[in-house]
Amino acid sequence: MNPRRAFIVVWIALAVAGALAHTVAERAVGHTIELGLPNLQYGYVMFNANPRRVPVYTFAHADGERHDLADLDPRPAFGYKSARVALDAMFSPTYLRDLCNRGLTSRDDVITIYIDGYQVDVDRDKPAMSTTEVCRGHR
Repeated sequence: MNPRRAFIVVWIALAVAGALAHTVAERAVGHTIELGLPNLQYGYVMFNANPRRVPVYTFAHADGERHDLADLDPRPAFGYKSARVALDAMFSPTYLRDLCNRGLTSRDDVITIYIDGYQVDVDRDKPAMSTTEVCRGHR
């Protein structure tokens, strides 16, 4: 095995070991295992802090049937479209308005965007907060 390939194999093995040391080891042994490797020194941040509040974005036309808000976004994104739309909605103040305006089908159309916030460490089935945004076609 050439040295470059061996280096890559060792690097990947150490990265997996670091991820396991901060997830599985904590549950099995009761504490994390510090491997002391420079590439993993700050990597634990990626594994030990999960979000506790999660917003879920849906929308409905006048018929009231809810759909995933990602259905209004024309950009292709295989497998992560809902996550990208949620991040765009959280960090871009005009994103919801732009999506809504793009989704209107006529001058009389009304779209209601529902934002349900779940507190995942309390109750994953019932939203802790809910809000709506309404946009209408221009008459």
